Amino acid sequence: MKALILIDIQNGLTKKKMLHNERVFLDSVNAAIKAYRDSDFEIIFVQHNNNQLKNGSSDWEIDSRIDKQQNDCVIQKKHGNAFQDTDLKTRLARFEINSITVGGLVSHGSVKATCLGGLSEGFETSLLKNGHTNWNKDADTKIVETETELIKIGVKIEEITKSSVVSGSDKSLNDMTIAELGKLFPIILTDYSDKWAGLYFSEAKMITDAFSKTEIIKIDHIGSTAIPGLKAKPTIDILLQVSEQLAIQKLKDTFKSLGYLINNHPENPAPHFTFVKGYTKQGFKGQAYHVHIRYSGDWDEIRFRDYLIKNKEIAKEYENLKLELAEQYPNDREAYTNSKTEWIKKINTLARKQSTIAQQI
Repeated sequence: MKALILIDIQNGLTKKKMLHNERVFLDSVNAAIKAYRDSDFEIIFVQHNNNQLKNGSSDWEIDSRIDKQQNDCVIQKKHGNAFQDTDLKTRLARFEINSITVGGLVSHGSVKATCLGGLSEGFETSLLKNGHTNWNKDADTKIVETETELIKIGVKIEEITKSSVVSGSDKSLNDMTIAELGKLFPIILTDYSDKWAGLYFSEAKMITDAFSKTEIIKIDHIGSTAIPGLKAKPTIDILLQVSEQLAIQKLKDTFKSLGYLINNHPENPAPHFTFVKGYTKQGFKGQAYHVHIRYSGDWDEIRFRDYLIKNKEIAKEYENLKLELAEQYPNDREAYTNSKTEWIKKINTLARKQSTIAQQI
């Protein structure tokens, strides 16, 4: 397996000064991203974190001209070499990656250091042609010197062409095995983001606007992204309670028009399906959403959310469990989910008891 590692393409650096051959650099990086994404290979963004590039600031964010998506892996670093004092090597091992291609900023700095780090860690290492640059007056010389030095010690130069990366699967998602889906959509937990609430509200409005007021009973943000401070898969889970008078075909047609795919779940409460968005046969594309359809009822998911919001220690316990399971089952969503079941049942029992007591007071 291969991975594309993109170093420090952050606003605080790309907009510091005009980059040498900026348009060529941006086009080359985006072409590489598309090629790797189309081929189901990993894309990892490495972002430097220091006083100049503070996590959460505009300068720290990836340049918007780069095709970074919500579910792309992000690693923070404090040194030039992206392998130093980070979990980059662990991430690569998790996905059985043995070959890396490095691009980003700057050629003779962090890009070079990360190439050297990759070699020393035993990875087949390539440098992305035209996908690394700098803003020095002698930029061309720096680029040539860097490439020449790295080639001498075993780094290859990869130029992205239509045939340079093995093409992805032609199977539809429905035809893929659980193992294939697991590799395509790995379990990756990220830090809580304040953006998740806004993503929920905008999607909820779009959904409710597509139906009449009598067809929608209630809509809620559920799952880990609804719990402030909790690490989560960056997927927005929505519980939509609909009227039993709403025609199933209209429900399906409406969600299809909103860009959703349907997943049938006979084991789920009626009407036995969910709608999902953000999943393609090339992997995640854009923001991922799960809309769980139910008829009106007293649902555990809402109580579970509220219980964890009120009980921070329990929420932290849940986070630790998820981190452990994500490491154990990085490419097996069923095992990851099933292994949480007993713990979630225990918390739901506690939440129901607390709710009953509150109602009696």
